[in-house]
Amino acid sequence: MEPFKLSLTQICTTSSESLHTVYKAIAAGHLDTFLVGRRRCARPEAVRRWVDYLEAQSRAGKPVVYRPRSSERTAA
Repeated sequence: MEPFKLSLTQICTTSSESLHTVYKAIAAGHLDTFLVGRRRCARPEAVRRWVDYLEAQSRAGKPVVYRPRSSERTAA
């Protein structure tokens, strides 16, 4: 049986992405999550939609970048 929800750590493991990338995807609205107490989780379908979105953007020639490129960073 497939799990009903995935923790952020499980999302990182199943998607092979870093926790930083997962947090940025959540902040950008690309990955739907919910809270259980203080723990953030996502449905497996939401993770699939996110990965499908990343694939679609890549195939369209617009890969998603969750970190600012060096040219986009502002001087401190």
